[in-house]
Amino acid sequence: MNRKKMQFAAKFVTIVTIACMTVQPLCAQKKKTSGKKENTKTESTVKPEVKVLKMVAQHTGPVIGADHADVTASNNKSGFETGQVVKINGVYHMFVNEMFNRPHRDMRISYWTSPDAATWNRQSTIVESVPGRIASNPRAEVWCTGVVFNEEEDAWNIFYVAYRAGDSTKGEIPGNDYAGRIWRAKSIIKGRDGIAGPYADMDVIMEPDSTSQEWEGQQAVACFNPYKVGNTWFSPYDGHNHTPRGPWPTGLAYAPSLKGPWKRMPEPFNPLPLAEVFTENEIVTRLKDGRYLMIFDSFGDQEIGYSLSKDGIHWEHETRVKVQTADNVWADAGDHAMRTPLCAIEEEDGSFTVIYTARTQRYNKNFYAIGKCTLAWQ
Repeated sequence: MNRKKMQFAAKFVTIVTIACMTVQPLCAQKKKTSGKKENTKTESTVKPEVKVLKMVAQHTGPVIGADHADVTASNNKSGFETGQVVKINGVYHMFVNEMFNRPHRDMRISYWTSPDAATWNRQSTIVESVPGRIASNPRAEVWCTGVVFNEEEDAWNIFYVAYRAGDSTKGEIPGNDYAGRIWRAKSIIKGRDGIAGPYADMDVIMEPDSTSQEWEGQQAVACFNPYKVGNTWFSPYDGHNHTPRGPWPTGLAYAPSLKGPWKRMPEPFNPLPLAEVFTENEIVTRLKDGRYLMIFDSFGDQEIGYSLSKDGIHWEHETRVKVQTADNVWADAGDHAMRTPLCAIEEEDGSFTVIYTARTQRYNKNFYAIGKCTLAWQ
C-alpha cells in the first residue's frame, strides 16, 4: 500500500473510531430499554414531510440599540458582535462581545441578563482585550463564542478567540485578524448559579500548530462552540485565508472532555459541506427530538443559516431563513450586514428564540444592534 492510501486509511479509521465511541453508548441504551424483537417490515413507503424553520414572530426594532441606557452608560460606541445566549430557570443569560470604540477592533466580552429575551440589563464586563492592535499582541481582540456548563468542574466555562493583528513586514494585512487562539475560562463560583462569574483563564485549548489543516488559512482558529454527543465533545471551528482571499470554511474538532486534549477531525472530513463560500460563528443545540441544530452567520439580506444533523457529526448543507420582514426591516442590506445569531433556544412550545446582531445606522454611522425573533418548524 502506498503512502497516500495509508494516510487515507488512517484518517478513515479515525472517523469511524470517533463515531463508534460516540454512538455506542447511545445504541446500548436503546437496546437496554427494548425487549421486543425489531420489526423489519416497512410500514410505509410514504416519505415524511420535510419541515423547515420559518420566522413566526419578530420584535419591532432592536432589543438593544444605540440608545439603550446600558449601552450609553458603558460607553459602547459601535455595538455588538458574536457571543451566546443560554436560558436557565426562565432567565436568559447573554455573553456578547462589545465593540466599544472601533467596530471589530476594540473589543470586550460583556454579560447581560433578561427575563424575556426582549428586556435586557448589562451586568458586567467579563474579559477585556489588551490595548494595542499590533502583531506582537496576541490578545488585541477577544471574541466570546461558547458558553457551556462543565459537569467535571461543576462550573461554567466560556470559550473565546484571541487574535493578533497582521504583520506588515511579513506581507500580512495589519487590519486583519491572524492566528486565532481559543481560550477556556472558568467561573470561580461553583455550580450553575455561578454563571455570572467572575471568570479566570484556564488554558489555550486550540491554536495554529503542526496539526493545522490547509483550509484553515491565516485567521484560524476562529470560533469555538462545544457540544456533547455520547461521551465525546465536539466543536465547530472556522478558518479563512486573507492572502490570497479564500472562503470561510468550518471544520470539527473533538475531545474527551471540555479541558481537552482537542484534536481536529482529519481531512477530507474537514471542512464540513455547510456552504460554498461563507459560514461563521456556529452555535450547536441538541433538540428535544434527538437531532442537532447548528445556526450561523451566512449570506443573504436579513438572513441567517442553519444546518441539521442526526448524529452531531455529519451535517447537512445550509438552509437560510429570514429574521426580519419588509414591515420591520431595520438592519442594512448586504451579505455581511446581518451578522451573527447568538442562540436558537428551543422553548416549551417547540418554537425557537433567536437573538442576533445586525448592522444598522445611527447618525450616519454604523452601529451593530441586537435583534430578536421566533422561529418554528413549518
